[in-house]
Amino acid sequence: RYLFDLNGYLHLRSVHEEEELKAAQAAADRYISTPPEDLPSGFYADGNRYVDGIAFDKALERLVSHPKTWPMILEFTEQRPRLSGGTLQVSFEGTEEAYRLHCAREDNGPESSQFEAREGKIFCNNFAVFHYLSDVHPGDGGLVVVPGSHKSQFERPLNLFNEGTM
Repeated sequence: RYLFDLNGYLHLRSVHEEEELKAAQAAADRYISTPPEDLPSGFYADGNRYVDGIAFDKALERLVSHPKTWPMILEFTEQRPRLSGGTLQVSFEGTEEAYRLHCAREDNGPESSQFEAREGKIFCNNFAVFHYLSDVHPGDGGLVVVPGSHKSQFERPLNLFNEGTM
């Protein structure tokens, strides 16, 4: 709780058992390697983002309520979680496609992200859970989190990151 309150994120290591990780990796590989015309309705790739990836296979769907992350999700949402996305994002070797640095308030207004700590509990209505299906080493890229960036009560100065671009 302390580290999530301080930084705005948690980094959990070794969340997956070997068998469940292999099943999720195989399911992700099937989605990625399936020709677009052979994908079920509603499934498609948008660049390196595979839409609704968690619904593609039960092995991926199980990540949503994983026993090591689900209790935190329930606590942070006061037992009322709502899934708002399930994209499978892939880093292909040789590409440098990255999502721009952002804050949810910039896209959806100041009321879109609520964070509150009271009575020894945290309430957070907007957060992401990333399950890496491959090892991520220093220099590989991956998720970049600016500590506290999604819970600040002040607007982010436009020139603070990305040379003033969003």
